[in-house]
Amino acid sequence: MTAHSIDSAQAAEQDEIEAIKAFIHHTAEVWNTQDFRKVLDLWDQDEEVPFYLAEEQERWFLGWEPLRAYLAPPLPNPVLEALREEMYDISVKLIADDLAIAVWYMHFEMKMRGRSPLGEEIRMSAVLRKKPEGWRFIHWAESPLTPTAYIDKLREKEVDYEKFTPLLERGRTVREAWTAEAKEKAASE
Repeated sequence: MTAHSIDSAQAAEQDEIEAIKAFIHHTAEVWNTQDFRKVLDLWDQDEEVPFYLAEEQERWFLGWEPLRAYLAPPLPNPVLEALREEMYDISVKLIADDLAIAVWYMHFEMKMRGRSPLGEEIRMSAVLRKKPEGWRFIHWAESPLTPTAYIDKLREKEVDYEKFTPLLERGRTVREAWTAEAKEKAASE
């Protein structure tokens, strides 16, 4: 391969990666229409068994029947008032000419009837296939933090770092002096 051929191949690969990133951002826009039936259009309709893991569901949706029942039920969910998605920090790995793995973060907000809106950050992963109409999903997984990690994140937000940071330095100084005193005492005994 010549240097020009390598540069052209790398440019083509980067174009595909950018197309996938744009598609993932477009996916958020489709969810944000509030017509979740449209999300099915983002999937490879030729895929025999699509895989979908929704963070709030206990089990995977494997195949078209459960996926359609979840995304496009006969009537809309009467409890869900609205949701909003925003995708960021998208990374893409091309694993074949027509297959890619993508990971990213999704900021998710939702309002259920009778409750205040909720939001969270969700780790995402997907496998996509290139079709004549563009990239389409064949696998989608939402991976929220474990409850312990999520609670830790909430507790970290409660720290007043302006007031706490000086105490970290003071604590280090006290521990060092205390340790030195203990070593001197042990050496003199």
